[in-house]
Amino acid sequence: MSDLPPSISTETALRLLTKRQRRRILRRVADTPEGTTVDGLTEHLAVAGSTTSNGNGLSESRGIELHHVHLPMLREANVIEYDAGRPTVRRGREFQRVLSLLEAIDGHRKDTSTDRS
Repeated sequence: MSDLPPSISTETALRLLTKRQRRRILRRVADTPEGTTVDGLTEHLAVAGSTTSNGNGLSESRGIELHHVHLPMLREANVIEYDAGRPTVRRGREFQRVLSLLEAIDGHRKDTSTDRS
């Protein structure tokens, strides 16, 4: 392990994880180590229930949100590598740190839901 401090703060990582769509993006990128296309990611999010078409353009607006909010935010934090000119999304330098935090949160949710049973 490196003695260098992490370049992404816990606060930034938590902020990135506040939106369900970004959590789904991270899980999809984790499942595709070679990277995924933006179209493939959009399709995955639609199947996962993050984007549904209701005839009013909801699916289209979610796609716009993906391109203009979520992917740029994750790229800016070095969590993913994404170039709008080449529509491939890959793991960035900080990907594993943020994914580890997401997995810890998911594990905690499972533990607390089991405790309530």
